[in-house]
Amino acid sequence: MKKWDWLKDLMQKNNINQQQAADALQWKKPRISELLGSKRDLPVNKVFLAARFFNLDLEELTKYNSGFSDEIPHTSGDKLPILQKNNYINIEITDSSPQKRNQPAKYLPISEELLQYFGFAPAKALKLIIVSGDAMSPTLNDRDIAAVDTSITKPQNDGMYLFEISGELFIKRLRFNRFDETADIVSDNSFYPPITVSDLDKLSCLGKVVAVGKFCA
Repeated sequence: MKKWDWLKDLMQKNNINQQQAADALQWKKPRISELLGSKRDLPVNKVFLAARFFNLDLEELTKYNSGFSDEIPHTSGDKLPILQKNNYINIEITDSSPQKRNQPAKYLPISEELLQYFGFAPAKALKLIIVSGDAMSPTLNDRDIAAVDTSITKPQNDGMYLFEISGELFIKRLRFNRFDETADIVSDNSFYPPITVSDLDKLSCLGKVVAVGKFCA
């Protein structure tokens, strides 16, 4: 069974054709065909729309789509908000690769209603970061995407944050040592050893990671 065969069966069972799905997801019909043929996954900005349209559990769909779970998402009893087609805002995308940081800015349209509904940062504080390297694998692999709340620059608790070190961007976990008031910068990939920081005021934090996912066109 291919990855998205179950979705094809769900559409057939409910008499949903590819054009209807494309209209609901505000996506091109050939992309729907590629999805149903398991040749691609859902882009980050289509997961919420897909969960709403197909009445699927959003968290389960997000994990399944990103490859973090093999469990087929269940039908959700909750109704997601009805979105207004024109209520979209552009979120800036930054590529953390040193070779691409100086390229012209790119933007991804995301519904402002969805940002508010799921408790994400205000639009003006949200930035998308394309990951470079394998330091945070398997949570974040090379070319995955992280949504960062740039309003949080003074970490108060453990979490995944965006840091700038020597002019380069890094996403790492920050773990506080409450006994000696230091913190460890930790990679999920055990190949990279943790770094202990004794003076947190000198740590250049650019924001807190609030969501992760695959970035597909």
